[in-house]
Amino acid sequence: AASVVALSVAQSTDAAAATGEVQVTEASPPEVVLFAREPVWVRVRSADGTVLLEKILNGGERSVLPQTEAPPTLRAGNSGSLYFAVNGQTLGPAGPGTSIARNVSLGASDLTTAYAPVDLTADPDLARLAELVVGSETPIQD
Repeated sequence: AASVVALSVAQSTDAAAATGEVQVTEASPPEVVLFAREPVWVRVRSADGTVLLEKILNGGERSVLPQTEAPPTLRAGNSGSLYFAVNGQTLGPAGPGTSIARNVSLGASDLTTAYAPVDLTADPDLARLAELVVGSETPIQD
């Protein structure tokens, strides 16, 4: 996958402005977080089939996905209690009720295409949980 590169003209010093120096910085990739409202069994596999995560996420627990070249895939039981946070936006649930979600691509753009943003005003409990998950600098439980 190609890296996203942002270009900015350095204007902070007279020397940089005089020479027209261009500073290249790599934009940080989108963060994808899985979080559970109720206990959910999850298995996340990399593109080559390696298991990156397999566990039961308890209610209120989250897992930040590692950055990978190709998006990992998800299989989850009780998928109606599993949500995603992509760059601070809550999406989901992963599926209806207690169903099993299979072969869900966990790429940020794939998730934002496949899942609608959650209306957090309609569910205050989920809104509080999402705020803890998204707003937390340190994991609630990892």
